[in-house]
Amino acid sequence: MFLYRLLTIVFSPLIFNHLLWKSLRFKQSRFLLQRLGFGLNHIPQQCLWFHCASVGETNTALPLIYELRKRNPSQKFLVTTNTTTGAEIIARQEQAWLFHAYLPMDWVNTTRRFTNQIKPLALYIIETELWPNLIDVFHKQHVPVTIINGRLSEKTTATNRWIKSVYKSTLKHIEHIYVRSRIDRDRYIQLGADQNKVSILGNLKFIPPNKKNIKTQKTTDRDYIVVASSHEGEELEITECWNQLNRKELLVIAPRHPERSEKIIKQLAGNNIAVRSKKTPVTEDTKIYLLDTIGELTRWFVNAKVIIVAGSFIHRGGHNILEPAHFGKAIIFGPHMESFEDEVEILLSGSAALQVTSIEDLKNILPSLLDSNTAREQLQTNATRAVEPFTRILSDYADIVEHQLKRVGSSPI
Repeated sequence: MFLYRLLTIVFSPLIFNHLLWKSLRFKQSRFLLQRLGFGLNHIPQQCLWFHCASVGETNTALPLIYELRKRNPSQKFLVTTNTTTGAEIIARQEQAWLFHAYLPMDWVNTTRRFTNQIKPLALYIIETELWPNLIDVFHKQHVPVTIINGRLSEKTTATNRWIKSVYKSTLKHIEHIYVRSRIDRDRYIQLGADQNKVSILGNLKFIPPNKKNIKTQKTTDRDYIVVASSHEGEELEITECWNQLNRKELLVIAPRHPERSEKIIKQLAGNNIAVRSKKTPVTEDTKIYLLDTIGELTRWFVNAKVIIVAGSFIHRGGHNILEPAHFGKAIIFGPHMESFEDEVEILLSGSAALQVTSIEDLKNILPSLLDSNTAREQLQTNATRAVEPFTRILSDYADIVEHQLKRVGSSPI
């Protein structure tokens, strides 16, 4: 820990300059202030604190937060993120009891300043992030820290000996780690976690969305397919593939990072594109609809003929394929799904999705799937059946949080 803390001090000028640059880029002064442990007066004390790195983790945590709030209507919650896109997700909730702040940088004084102001009941880290100073401060303040929906990549467990020693020291101060799968359990233990403090509880990303709160998109009545969470290079390759097929359906592209919108528009120049952020209307001649906004993707899932889950045609590791499965959709994804091995196994073993090996393979499969109601309906039925067993995961996690807080005697839950 000494060396880790020394390095954070040595590199602090570079880190500060980076934070300042991002704050100016996003035009958010609170991004810089809160990452330094200031600007927290709007957050009440005694919140339940959930830390979510970015959009994916935030969307994972929200159903659990809503379930806990339903069980105790007086409880307030804080969600911290590292990114502005994660902050936007929280802002869209428009709940007076749900607060957002940016996670303080992992400097001892900054972390203490942050935690001393908000005095949380407990901290729940979603999935992966292990910040040694933050966790050490909480341990010394006797505030329980729990990892929820824990996951670890093989790359993390294969890191060098010194980083492993820091992780091992940090994991000793975690009250418990609730992981998604046996693979994740084994990896946490390999990294140094006490095996008695690691339990398999399932993947919160497997739970069904609350469809009652999801409105269908009203932008167009045309048939369409969705390319979900695309990354650099995928938009152009998939668009070229789509143009070669000369289909009548609308191609809806939802980039993982909407701030790339202008760059994508330039890359796809020559196509008839409507852009959501510019409120461009969709006509019969529109070829592509660029959904460059946050929080609207699931609306487009509802009536999509096919959903292509991107991040899987490049070495990115893929994205969550179970979310569209909960909508009972025909799903296609590419070869690079390393971050979602369990999800791939669930859907492929149930013949509930199609995995292609390349963009060329995608071009060969799409026409038959789009033209055959029978083929699509079979995938849709299988997708719905594959995700049925996961309806209890949410209540299981909520029960765990309730039990922990009652045991420490700190919560009215």
